[in-house]
Amino acid sequence: MLNAPKIEATEPRRSSARKVLVAEDSAITHDLLKLLLNQRGHEVDIATDGLQALEALRSKDYDVALLDYHLPSADGLQVAAAVKADSHGRRVPRLIAITADPEGLLSAEDGCESFDYILPKPLDINQVGKVVEEQAEIAEAEPAQPRPETEPAAEATFVAKPSFLDSLGLKFLQWPQDIDATRVSSRAMQASLGDSRFDGIVINVPATLDELEAGIWAHKGLFALPVIDLTGRLKGRADLDASKLDARERGQVERLVGRFRERRARLHPDLLLSEDLQDRLLGRIFVSGRPLNATFEPGVRSWIAYNITLDADVIAWETASLCNRGLLSREFVERFHVCSNCGSERLHVRDVCSRCHSSNILEEQYLHHFPCGFQGPKSEFERGLRVVCPKCNMDLENVGIDYEQVAAMSLCQNCGHTEAKPQIGMVCLDCDARHDWGSCSSRDAYSYQLTDQGTGYAEYGRSFLGLFQKPLRFEELPRDLVLALNDAAKKFNEDRTPFTLVNIFYKNERGITLEQGARLFEEARDEFIENLRAALGAGTQVVKGPSSYDFALIPNKDPREAERSFAGLRTRASSGLRVDLGATMKAFGPHDF
Repeated sequence: MLNAPKIEATEPRRSSARKVLVAEDSAITHDLLKLLLNQRGHEVDIATDGLQALEALRSKDYDVALLDYHLPSADGLQVAAAVKADSHGRRVPRLIAITADPEGLLSAEDGCESFDYILPKPLDINQVGKVVEEQAEIAEAEPAQPRPETEPAAEATFVAKPSFLDSLGLKFLQWPQDIDATRVSSRAMQASLGDSRFDGIVINVPATLDELEAGIWAHKGLFALPVIDLTGRLKGRADLDASKLDARERGQVERLVGRFRERRARLHPDLLLSEDLQDRLLGRIFVSGRPLNATFEPGVRSWIAYNITLDADVIAWETASLCNRGLLSREFVERFHVCSNCGSERLHVRDVCSRCHSSNILEEQYLHHFPCGFQGPKSEFERGLRVVCPKCNMDLENVGIDYEQVAAMSLCQNCGHTEAKPQIGMVCLDCDARHDWGSCSSRDAYSYQLTDQGTGYAEYGRSFLGLFQKPLRFEELPRDLVLALNDAAKKFNEDRTPFTLVNIFYKNERGITLEQGARLFEEARDEFIENLRAALGAGTQVVKGPSSYDFALIPNKDPREAERSFAGLRTRASSGLRVDLGATMKAFGPHDF
């Protein structure tokens, strides 16, 4: 039985009350933001234009201000600059830009320098609350003094050492000057929004994988930049070890940057700007143009390192799901045993005494004297250069006639126990726990590469897979469609009335946008939707969806019946369009929910 889809309410996060200003001229948006932030325990004031926002910020102390970029009277950028210019010793709140035009903001002079964070529209409601609270915590920790209009003083505490990279005319982010585990500069924030003018990340001081994960992988867009290591500590985890390079080898850097730039331009924004670590990992493999290769590194607990700035355990966890989804394929590398006490794979294997478990074992050859039948360790027979039976005192001169050498025996030097074959034991090099052979579980290490489906997802985004490749999130769907799906699901539950939800994806979007502009694509898409509505007729619903996929809800038809009409529908809906959208359709029925 199909349960009707339901929109689940999100439990408000309980946090310290903050004072927040929302400057937004859309009544719907500022009412929604006020409701969200009030539910999370914050005090919210509303300004509907730039002058109101500026007056509020001058007259009252706020922890955070959300400023729409395109405000009437004075835009958000002007408000931010003015507040910082006349702070007069007062603490400036954290300033967050909210805009449907991030490109316009990025292109404005000092556009990112005036803001502490940028939230692109349409707003992700869950992200807004999280960002406001994170920025408020930063504001609370800052001293009550005016911040400089360019970079905060903390950002200037580290100066990168001069290197031949400075002469290449490329735009690099510096670690830790622009990025570290606790903060990003406005330049790095700009890069995290997908600004194509940045060419890479240069590591100037040693950094751990945990620090790099918190600094690079915790932010959108930064993971898609090549990592150039000047410390020589990252080894194969960096895209290029430049610690021993000089200007004569500049071609290596230029080729690396060029390869990443070309493939980054092909990476779909669904992955480039995703909050999902799996998406970022997949996007990183695509942009690098290399498989995710496992290599041996004894210095780490897992024995394995990858050609990427993520810990092997994190990679193993995330890639398992990507392989299950058919986006990655894997190749076996090695099998390791795992310490049941601490989880380390750094286990030392050695022979141990079965009685006391000591590894202080001496392996000794045993002799058998034929005439008297005595057997014992060879050391008991040795008397200088002679070999003498300790039982009958007869000299043993001829092997095979007087005596024979039997199998070697193991003698424990710790407890004196003798046995034909010692046990195999393991000791953990990280926690010193002792284990018997077979008592520890094993873990396999793999290398990974993109499948054709994974490559398609990287280039065309979520629409390539259909919305239902991942768990269905109804907050991502247009409200009208959610209501219609509820009605269709109820009818199916009551009397088995079929329905088909069609997911429409435009595989030529990227090419059209790059060659002829986003406006032409959107115009053609709108025309396609109108033509499809006319072709389907009354009783159906065609809805423009998020990103670049749309939907059609067809009642009274099961998916197989609907699919037979797709070719004709595409032809009729594409009639008269100036460009070929490459529209593809995928059908989902009640049992797919």
